[in-house]
Amino acid sequence: MDEAMASVPAQETDNGFGAPAGSARKAALPAEWTRLLAGLSVAFQPIVQMRTGRCHGMEALLRGLERSPFASPNDLLDAACMQGLLAEVECALHAKAVAAFRALDHWPNAKLFLNIDARVVGVAGSPWLAPVALAPFAMDGGAPDPSLTISLEISERRELRPDHSIEQAIDRYRQAGIGVALDDFGVGFAGLRLLYESKPDYLKIDRYFIDGIDQDTRKRAIAHALVGYAHALGILIIAEGVETEKEFYTCRDLGCDFAQGYLIARPSLELRAVPERYGIVEELNHRDRRKPNEARLRLSEVIERQPPLAVNSPKTELLEYFRGDNSPSIAPIVDRQQRPLGLIRERDLKRFVYSRFGSELLRNKGLGDTLLDLVVKSPVCDISTPLDQVIEAFSAEEASDGIIIIEGGEYAGFLSSGALIRLVHERNLAMAADQNPLTRLPGNAAIVRHIERALQEQDRKHVLAYLDFDNFKPFNDRFGFRQGDRAILMFSERLKAWASGNGGFAGHIGGDDFFVALSGTEDEDALARVADLVAQFRSDAESLYDPEAREAGCFEGKDRYGALRRFPLLSASGVAVVIAPGPHRLTPDAINTAIAGHKAIAKESPDKLCTVRLPTP
Repeated sequence: MDEAMASVPAQETDNGFGAPAGSARKAALPAEWTRLLAGLSVAFQPIVQMRTGRCHGMEALLRGLERSPFASPNDLLDAACMQGLLAEVECALHAKAVAAFRALDHWPNAKLFLNIDARVVGVAGSPWLAPVALAPFAMDGGAPDPSLTISLEISERRELRPDHSIEQAIDRYRQAGIGVALDDFGVGFAGLRLLYESKPDYLKIDRYFIDGIDQDTRKRAIAHALVGYAHALGILIIAEGVETEKEFYTCRDLGCDFAQGYLIARPSLELRAVPERYGIVEELNHRDRRKPNEARLRLSEVIERQPPLAVNSPKTELLEYFRGDNSPSIAPIVDRQQRPLGLIRERDLKRFVYSRFGSELLRNKGLGDTLLDLVVKSPVCDISTPLDQVIEAFSAEEASDGIIIIEGGEYAGFLSSGALIRLVHERNLAMAADQNPLTRLPGNAAIVRHIERALQEQDRKHVLAYLDFDNFKPFNDRFGFRQGDRAILMFSERLKAWASGNGGFAGHIGGDDFFVALSGTEDEDALARVADLVAQFRSDAESLYDPEAREAGCFEGKDRYGALRRFPLLSASGVAVVIAPGPHRLTPDAINTAIAGHKAIAKESPDKLCTVRLPTP
């Protein structure tokens, strides 16, 4: 930082909120700061709907810092904070971004995403709690510009002060029609606390978790949990830093609503217009030849295509919407881009609907001019969301009215509580018919479906493993069926934990025959995890014997010919089929043939595992 800028004093004027520096009535920025900010530029990077390619918004990013004393935007904001000018600098940067955004053709078709330093969010006295914060977003006459839709991105990389009310601040943003996104989620200070307190409109999963997510089961498990939790709260997900096609497909299939990253477009200083759609996303979806999942097909059949109301509709339209004997009990509310904001419930409007002067009350400006203050959050699920996740979302307390269904990030319909209960009932019946009655693991039909889906997903690597017990019949004969069932249940619980922890699939073919699968993971890692599973059961099974048998490492029993002999303690062995990514014509029968031909080799192997790679050259 140069000496002249370092000498700029902090202001101490009062702002009307009883707070000093950083206030709404503060003097204009010092000349040094004004000159510095004038030399900076604004680049834009798109945020795109993953299933349609439509441009949902543009994030404004600061450029030109190489001509300043600062190495990064964080350094600039740190310097402004030290001089008590952080909020004023933020407002100036936002005004600059808004002006650049408005200079683009077709800018009203997209939302503008602006980064805001967490240190000015919720701090008493910050202009971001006062009407002056709206100045960069207003038209020349001073009134809010209804064609400009803004979302503020609060980064997790700055520590939040424990004594401020972030919820109060964000409520004020929403009252002004400004959305909220949590940026860099998962790598900063606040984590789930910030997610809980802020109730954002968007959650941006940090690039750290997106990088290599197609090959990392732990990252997929974390992202899967975040998507489910966010959607249950009515929050939309943005995958940040998508750079490869496999990352795109994985994030999309996990339920992410939007993507941002180099795969789609790099930040640009040369942008002249906001594109309506991005061809790369349309091409990726067109090239994906996999069949729609069953949940998507079923949701398409049962959702109600109930028309939504725009959030800027007059409140009097609510009376017409709920009028009549067959009128719905809820009204989905969307913004100008058809993104769902939540629901308005008829029961919350009884004092208007059933009042003699209800229409006059709704026209009263003192009650607010938009529908936003009547909207309640609702769980949101993409139309392709697996049914299990839809049910999980419905378990949230806020879901008592039903779930909003979106497609490509836009409102598609409404899933009522009654329709969802029917789906749950159908699912439970189907699961009961397909589960193994002893272990409650998916049975043969589910295993075959999983293999078929894996063979269709030819852009990812898959490991499909058949596992069974060694010397199970003499063990069962010697110690009885109850002890045999104990061994099967012990292994099935190990399989369930393994599948849950690795983002895999586990099924029970029958008897002592089992199936496990991992997709999108490097085969060395996947095979090591299967080998660990086999080794763990060998240790677990020792608890089934008395101390003498454990000490001897064997037990006495009859072989298939009735002859008495010694057998090793119970263990499991398996054949793991590795399917390489790329085009192939493999079938479930080919997988079964490969497994059957290598079972004996697996049982003789020291690590009890035989690997088969398909398709063969």
